[in-house]
Amino acid sequence: MTEETDPMSLHATIHVYSGRPNPQWQLTFDEWSQLNQLIVKLPKITENGLGPYQFSGRLGYSGFSAHFPAVSSYPDIYYVAQHQQAVLSNPGGHIIYNDKEKSIEKWFKDSANAHGISLPI
Repeated sequence: MTEETDPMSLHATIHVYSGRPNPQWQLTFDEWSQLNQLIVKLPKITENGLGPYQFSGRLGYSGFSAHFPAVSSYPDIYYVAQHQQAVLSNPGGHIIYNDKEKSIEKWFKDSANAHGISLPI
């Protein structure tokens, strides 16, 4: 199940499917802020100035992302399941954080459940 999302609104996505739409739901600005606050408390692994982050092309569950297209100064947020990492990304580069406790993944799962999104993982 996917909520109807405005393409210019803040939204979250679980990256799990290949060839069909991934489940999405809208986020509030308060949810976005809460997620950012959780991430910046994690241990920083590295900063990369080589452009925005992208998931690898592997099949199956890759993780989650949050995107706010209307305001380009806000970074995209990724949770990379394979490496248990959170990533803040913008066109100029990205910062990778260690999330061995999977707190960001749990936040995304709880958010999806709160929005009535059934997760296929």
